[in-house]
Amino acid sequence: TLQMPFTILFSNIEDILGVHKEFLAALEFCLQPEPQSQHELGNVFLKFKDKFFVYEEYCSNHEKALRLLMELNKIPTVRAFLLSCMLLGGRKTTDIPLEGYLLTPIQRICKYPLLLKELAKRTPSKHPDHPAVQNALQAMKTVCTNINETKRQMEKLEALEQLQSHIEGWEGSNLTDICTQLLLQGTLLKISAGNIQERMFFLFDNLLVYCKRKSRVAGKKPSKRTKSINGSLYIFRGRINTEVMEVENVEDGTADYHSNGYTVTNGWKIHNTAKNKWFVCMAKTAEDKQKWLDAIIKEREQRESLKLGMERDAYVMIAEKGEKLYQMMMSKKVNLIKDRRRKLSTVPKCFLGNEFVSWLTDIGEISKPEEGVNLGQALLENGIIHHVSDKHQFKNEQVMYRFRYDDGTYKPRSELEDIVSKGVRLYCRLHCLYTPVVKDRDYHLKTYKSVIPASKLVDWLIAQGDCQTREEAVALGVGLCNNGFMHHVLEKSEFKDESLYFRFYADEEMEGTSSKSKQLRNDFKLVENILGKGLLILPEEDDYGFDIEEKNKAVVVKSVRRGSSAEMAGLQAGRKIYSINEDLVFLRPFTEVETILNQSFCSRRPLRLLVAIKSKEIIKIPDCPEALCFQIRGAAPPYVHAVGRGSEAAAVGLHPGQCILKVNGSNASHGNYMDVLEHFTAYRTKQQEVLIQQTISSPLISGEETPLISLTVDNTHLEHGVVYEYVSSAGIKSFVLEKIVEPKGCFCLTAKILEAFAAEDNHFVRNCKRLISLSSAVATMPQYEFRQICDTKLESISRRLANYQEFADGLKTKVSPAFKQAIMEPHSLNSMDFCPTNCHINLMEVSYPKNTTSAGRSFSIRIGRKPSIIGLDPEQGTVNPVSYTQHCITTMAAPSWRCLTPEDGDLDGSFGQQNGGTSQEERGLSFLLKQEDREIQDSYLHLFNKLDIAVKEMKQYVVQINKLLSTITEPTEAGVCEPPSTEESSPPSLGTEESDPEKAEHGGIKKVCFKVSEEDQEDSGHDTMSFRDSYSECNSNRDSVLSYTSVRSNSSYLGSDEMGSGDELPSDMRIPLDKQDKLHGCLEHLFNQVDAINALLKGPAITKAFEETKHFPMDHSLQEFKQKEETTVRCRNNIQASIQEDPWNLPLRIKNLVEIIQKYVEDGKNQLLLALLKCTDTELQLRRDSIFCQSLVAAICTFSEQLLAALNYRYNNNGEYEESSRDASRKWLEQIAATGVLLNYQSLLSPAVVR
Repeated sequence: TLQMPFTILFSNIEDILGVHKEFLAALEFCLQPEPQSQHELGNVFLKFKDKFFVYEEYCSNHEKALRLLMELNKIPTVRAFLLSCMLLGGRKTTDIPLEGYLLTPIQRICKYPLLLKELAKRTPSKHPDHPAVQNALQAMKTVCTNINETKRQMEKLEALEQLQSHIEGWEGSNLTDICTQLLLQGTLLKISAGNIQERMFFLFDNLLVYCKRKSRVAGKKPSKRTKSINGSLYIFRGRINTEVMEVENVEDGTADYHSNGYTVTNGWKIHNTAKNKWFVCMAKTAEDKQKWLDAIIKEREQRESLKLGMERDAYVMIAEKGEKLYQMMMSKKVNLIKDRRRKLSTVPKCFLGNEFVSWLTDIGEISKPEEGVNLGQALLENGIIHHVSDKHQFKNEQVMYRFRYDDGTYKPRSELEDIVSKGVRLYCRLHCLYTPVVKDRDYHLKTYKSVIPASKLVDWLIAQGDCQTREEAVALGVGLCNNGFMHHVLEKSEFKDESLYFRFYADEEMEGTSSKSKQLRNDFKLVENILGKGLLILPEEDDYGFDIEEKNKAVVVKSVRRGSSAEMAGLQAGRKIYSINEDLVFLRPFTEVETILNQSFCSRRPLRLLVAIKSKEIIKIPDCPEALCFQIRGAAPPYVHAVGRGSEAAAVGLHPGQCILKVNGSNASHGNYMDVLEHFTAYRTKQQEVLIQQTISSPLISGEETPLISLTVDNTHLEHGVVYEYVSSAGIKSFVLEKIVEPKGCFCLTAKILEAFAAEDNHFVRNCKRLISLSSAVATMPQYEFRQICDTKLESISRRLANYQEFADGLKTKVSPAFKQAIMEPHSLNSMDFCPTNCHINLMEVSYPKNTTSAGRSFSIRIGRKPSIIGLDPEQGTVNPVSYTQHCITTMAAPSWRCLTPEDGDLDGSFGQQNGGTSQEERGLSFLLKQEDREIQDSYLHLFNKLDIAVKEMKQYVVQINKLLSTITEPTEAGVCEPPSTEESSPPSLGTEESDPEKAEHGGIKKVCFKVSEEDQEDSGHDTMSFRDSYSECNSNRDSVLSYTSVRSNSSYLGSDEMGSGDELPSDMRIPLDKQDKLHGCLEHLFNQVDAINALLKGPAITKAFEETKHFPMDHSLQEFKQKEETTVRCRNNIQASIQEDPWNLPLRIKNLVEIIQKYVEDGKNQLLLALLKCTDTELQLRRDSIFCQSLVAAICTFSEQLLAALNYRYNNNGEYEESSRDASRKWLEQIAATGVLLNYQSLLSPAVVR
């Protein structure tokens, strides 16, 4: 029974082996004593050509053998037996399986023609072996073509060989030696080493090759190398074994180190882990990118699934072996598994590694100790045994191990799912990424080395295709933890899809052994703490208006010119300069700082300075009796609004934005600006009404005896930061500036939003008053009850409107503090409740040396260069180029509401009436969103606005039709439409025709012509085709005016008596063709607009509005309201009849239609407004406005800061502008649109807000 499967599997493999032994002996005999060029081999192949037909039986049996092997592999014991034979033979589970070995003989016979083909190329025609080699080549081809299986293999190998022959300069092993098929090919853009090039890529199983497409330039003299290769299409540029290749996706819009600053679209990164080299590939379309990524992932899955399948087979064998050994070791005779003492504790049911190896030798399981160590390690790697502390692999030493059966940690293979092999591969792949996922992270003032958040690992596993769902990835993470690959850093949690830190044991051991002798990573080294203020200084005619000097190895402002822009910006002598245009100049030599300033001035670039400043300062201002040289506004605290250019106040350091805390030692922070001005003589000696309209005076020169007024001021919008130095893994010294700033314009932006809220409320109030004026239309409801509902709503909205306007006015003048601080106690509503709480912008600026300088930079400096401000030619100074990166995050407290209502002083009194007050949990965001059906309210508002817009558009079409009809002229001769003359009287107005509705209803027959000049044609209406597309969603009304078009040239019409005046009237009215088309198009658009309005008024929003207001309905029900559509249909029919029978009454018919539609729309808007009045909770809307305003202000502050950074960083700080600010803004917007925006609100700074 065993002989039959064996014969089918291996066929006559022994006969083939015998032939090849003879063939090898014959080849070796011909090459005695050493292989030389004069030796002849062709005759050896000719001698054995008939014997090679022994392959025919084997090849014809090959498919049957594979089918049998597939069936046998379904039997676990047989599969394990085959694998054990492989392992006993010294093979590893990752080597070629039996399927591969069965294919090897076929591949061997197919390679002989390829080998002889290469031998024939290299055998000169005069060589004695040349004819024999040619005959041998034909003979071996005949052998292969006579066997079907070898023929198919030959075709695949020849295709690979032909492709390789088209590649000039091929390096490495041949395709036919390591690959079997071509998976994908195509042209991609390759970015590496600062170059972007088009390359042809070929993906094979086990190999990725990229080449340069060979140019076909006419007349170009080919090189010697090109001449020697016939038909080459490509030039070899590189190859990567897919076994050592990793792929990382790149989001659209990314521009980083690997892309050399190029913006990547439809791209991905490829990492050759063997050489530690990266490059970026970009496809033409997103579909091509996905095709390449799918092919790469599929190739890896096929390659790894083969390995995993063999590893599963190995587990079956090891599991059976382990269970058998466990039963034997548990017997009383052996007594290997027992409780053992270790230090001061007892380890139950364990055995020693060296005793286990000795026992295996004694029972004949192994022949030498090395085999015992291999078996023990296999048992450990497959989850059968483990070290009692999970710290060691298997060793032939006195180390304690335990079977997992005894401590309950054993899991069947179905749960383990190849966790060991997966864990090793994942560890290697995670640690070869350029953008590290495993890295040092800070948490609660502590740094954890080489950790990865669990949620990040889950994201990475899904992105790389290792797992399909997050649940599958979590299961893999749990398996890695349970099998000793990784653990929670605090040993407090199992693996979850959360931001918990986990560390690989291998990283822990590596750091533990190497940290004693050499530190792997350098922590951030503190350089300096910073308290500064950002200033923008514009270039002037000769310089920037200030000079610098070096003092105590720091860059300090030496002097500031009176009246300069530097002085007006707030720059003062003695200030230390930290950075210029984001360059940390205080870390540079002073000569380089001078060069930076010189280059900036030569290119007329504004300076962004970060200078040292104190939070509070005392400024002494001369008390000039003639006039004040500054303006002070606001209250609690008052602040400096303006300072005269070149004035004494500006010279001593007073500048706009400073808050005044004290005057001559007296507290002024809670007073207003008048309390401050009372201390100045110039204010006391002039009338108050004049001083209110004071203007900035010219600079005054104070005398020595002028008294001084001492002002204690608070500087606002300061930047708190710290500078770190660190050395990257590549050995590059970099600097990091972390700072936190308050968003500028936060209060002004809130004021604008409140004004927008007020305008919206005002519009709502006007609509409500209009509804009150129509209150007689409300049926089955007392008038006073309806008025009471409206008055209650209007009173609340009017109060809110007044508050919004008051708050907006107050915020416009508010300066300090520059952010809203958290207030946990309930308080009365004020303007700060609409500002984000604790809103700050966190900036991180990273700077590091640049490897290459910008080409052409000096060229742009030479053209139109301004004089140097320090007397140096800008080419003389050298500045080490630096690259910059900025990261921006805005933090704020969770949007919240903690206000008292003005009526009763209770929290949220409007809601407390129902349930005795609002619980703490109900004051969060979810409460605001759930209390009302926001979708219904939004649908009411949207429909209300849509109806307004639709009516306006409809009126525009009516105006176009009226303008078109106004070109109707007086009757002309029969059959003639003359062009209009300049002496013709103006046509009758639309109002005249409308005022005589019975005009032209009876009388004689007239002939009328629609006359229009070329200029009138251009102005009389829009082009029909351009409007037709915009109404593609509506039903076309072309059929409704088709009858008019069909008889437009010879129809008879009835005219009016008044127009005839007793004269004989023409029998026909003719309209020019061009005018007919324009009238046709305008009427079509009008009817489409009417259809659109009818569709809006028949929608679900109107139906819902009638249901909500059924307790106080209007003078019509829903059915009566919908019946009004029939009236519009009748009007349209009348218009169509007028076109065919009575065109003179066409304007009147259109006017009637518009009036009916307007009344129809007004009734619908009234119903919507009534529904809004009923369902809108004004108190809840106030809270919602506050929450929305807080969120919107914070988001806009973040975007504006990022946009400003994008504009500032679009050029090299030490070179010339690379692009305009308009292009930079556009690129920023494109990147934001491509990558998206994350707004993540967390209640960190307001812990009392539960939801």
